[in-house]
Amino acid sequence: MRKVTILWVFLAFLLRLQISFLNYLDFIYFPVKEVKAKIINQYKKKNYYVLKLKNNEVVFFTTNRDELKNLLNENVSLKIFPQKVSFFEYLRTFYVPSFDLRLLPLSNIEYFIEKQHSSQEMQNLFKALFLGETIDYAIREKLSALGISHLFALSGLHLGIISLVLFLIFGNVYKFFQRFFPYRNRWIDIGIFVLISEFFYLCLTSFPASLIRAYVMEVILFLFAFYLKNPFSLKVLVLTVFIAFYLFFMKIFGIGFLLSIVGVYYIYLFFRYFNPTFLNGIFLHFYMFLVMFVWSHYFFGQMNLYQLLSPVVNIVFSLFYPLEALLHLAGVGGVFDDWIERYLNAGEKFYYINVSGWFLILFIMLSLIAFFKKWAFYGINLLAFIIIFASIGGEFG
Repeated sequence: MRKVTILWVFLAFLLRLQISFLNYLDFIYFPVKEVKAKIINQYKKKNYYVLKLKNNEVVFFTTNRDELKNLLNENVSLKIFPQKVSFFEYLRTFYVPSFDLRLLPLSNIEYFIEKQHSSQEMQNLFKALFLGETIDYAIREKLSALGISHLFALSGLHLGIISLVLFLIFGNVYKFFQRFFPYRNRWIDIGIFVLISEFFYLCLTSFPASLIRAYVMEVILFLFAFYLKNPFSLKVLVLTVFIAFYLFFMKIFGIGFLLSIVGVYYIYLFFRYFNPTFLNGIFLHFYMFLVMFVWSHYFFGQMNLYQLLSPVVNIVFSLFYPLEALLHLAGVGGVFDDWIERYLNAGEKFYYINVSGWFLILFIMLSLIAFFKKWAFYGINLLAFIIIFASIGGEFG
């Protein structure tokens, strides 16, 4: 049975590779190709600008010698010369010469969000929160120092909140009309409706990698629940990675996708030893701060004492996110801008700490053992606490 499974996985990989190669041949077919994309990074180098762009098909770099304004998150059209792009580069990220860069108008929803905020910082922040746009580097540094970057990068947390809100709203509506079709299963029908609604949201946000993982996992969890299987099985996580890879191939890979998968693994560990209750749900935020501190500070490293408040901010965010969505729908999304800006300004000053690679290896080994041994589960929490204490003590001791 195991050999048959490996064979099917290998055949699926070959099929996905062939599909990607056919898309690649179509991409390089003409010597000049016009593409529409969103600029997700921009910086000046010597006497020209480097632009990083992304659309539903590719992520690529190009350069421009014009004196450009800040085009971060702007939609543009441009003509490129794709024929020298290799297949491997197409699968990942590549450089391509370009010309005829043109700015496309804002979408109605982008304009609707922008007009509710007076500062560019708040416009950028809320377009990132609702549409998955790239956060400006200066704002990203503040969010990282405060330990809340994940709150403004669309992920499973946001889909979970959206799912809960949709269940609460349509659950009661469905219950009222169910008297006309009592033979239907309310939870299955609402679950299907939620998944369809969230798929349209993925289309709106141009399929960010973190949301891809979260959505695929939601579908798998729904199917596991439908067939009365254990939703906390590691099979769910493995299937999520495989299906996300199959659908979007190598474009899903990156630090953000890695951290999201790691985060889900630690959630699985938590509920392996604790029942999913309201109180444990509160404890989960503090536990996740501990274990993810090691990973996030190995890759990034910004530290600020306000970061210690991030578990509380995570809890508040569960109410803040749907509230802001309602306020934006009502056209008054800027109500809390002053308070948010003050909080963000607390992240202006920070220092860097380095989590040793040896610490990370030890932490990974202990985390794997923790799936089988409860003492190792407590061990990773203790080790994370020691690393945090040592980081703070090393700076202020």
